[in-house]
Amino acid sequence: MITFERMNEKAYQDYMEFMLPDYAQDIATHFLISLETATEDAEQQMEKLLPDGVQTEGHYFYHVKKKNEIAGYLWYHVDAKENKAYLYHIFILEKFRRQGIAKVALTFFEEEAKKVNVASLGLNVFGSNENALELYKKLGYFPAAISMNKIL
Repeated sequence: MITFERMNEKAYQDYMEFMLPDYAQDIATHFLISLETATEDAEQQMEKLLPDGVQTEGHYFYHVKKKNEIAGYLWYHVDAKENKAYLYHIFILEKFRRQGIAKVALTFFEEEAKKVNVASLGLNVFGSNENALELYKKLGYFPAAISMNKIL
């Protein structure tokens, strides 16, 4: 059984220590910038986006759990004024992948958004994440914009 547990301050800090370097590495790889620059950019983005950390209004942070063991993380934002929800991060730990947990987490995200009458869901995915792209398409997501690079 998959469950979702809201993060407290300590869990949020631990999550950020894990997520920021991973995100910075993705930025560096996909946008061809140094890891140092990507790390600075990621930290600045988080400071601006989450001025009150885990308590920032409209942001929801969850542990995705399987049998009381952390299987992954889910972070999304609900913008009631715009009537939209945005998935900032979903990450399933390696040993829990290919078990349908991401699909359950995305369904949870959608159901939570529906509870507050959100009209649309959004997310961003790096183009190299083919498994995620396939899952999102199966769940009804479609491209709204496509950013492309060419390495010379």
